[in-house]
Amino acid sequence: MIVKLFLINIFTDGLFSGGQVLVAILRQRSQTALLQTLARELKAPVTAYVLPYQDGFAVRYFTAAGELNSGGYAAPAVAKALYSSGLAPPDQPLRLEGLNGSVLLRPSTSLDGGVSLILPPAPAAMPPSAGDRGLPAGLDQSAVLDLLEAGSYRLICLEKPENFPAAYEPALGGRLVFSWPLGEAGYGLRCFGTAGEEAELPVDLDFHADLATFWGHRLGQTRLDIRHQARRPARLRAELTDEAVELAGKPQIVYKAVPGELTEGGAGDFQPA
Repeated sequence: MIVKLFLINIFTDGLFSGGQVLVAILRQRSQTALLQTLARELKAPVTAYVLPYQDGFAVRYFTAAGELNSGGYAAPAVAKALYSSGLAPPDQPLRLEGLNGSVLLRPSTSLDGGVSLILPPAPAAMPPSAGDRGLPAGLDQSAVLDLLEAGSYRLICLEKPENFPAAYEPALGGRLVFSWPLGEAGYGLRCFGTAGEEAELPVDLDFHADLATFWGHRLGQTRLDIRHQARRPARLRAELTDEAVELAGKPQIVYKAVPGELTEGGAGDFQPA
């Protein structure tokens, strides 16, 4: 069923950082229940199942809890696995078909060895601030440059990192992203959910189209470094054009495997990357 299995860290900022993805390249279509059970057994934050077909690649993404509509940071890991295994030309763009439509990836033009996720462009300017609506207690409104709703996230852009509230309480019924400028080079961010600060890179990265556009216009830059602060830190790079926001990062293959058959005791043949 599985031809090759890769464990890949994407948007790495050194060893054991960034988003962790298991990429399983399939021989044939498999039942959803089996894919879900395998994802639960493999215990990665995201498991991506890839099925090559004549004109491209179909991908389904699973966590231990269920299937995801889109791959987010997992899509660049899939691209890295396909490029490194010879299933896709390593110097060509790559389109992946998922439940929520297709995503376009390509080798990064600005980051050696990197892979870029191409996001639709955001409006050039964010809407006016919405007063103190949604701001956590202890955060001075005067320290907030702007606030935006983006998907399931509320984006709070701060004037400087020192403005981050010292006693932040978890968001009620929503997720918050705090960001601040890194000099003129880019921006940093921290993400919070109902249980407090998220320890890893969020799977959904679409909100970076809005953040990169905001900070790019404010800083006067079309290329931005992005530092995600968390237990597993991540480093990204954004390139802004009129047509797209290119979100690039470095992938690292931790290991690759040729799994055994799905029978009791099949351990597979693990190989170092």
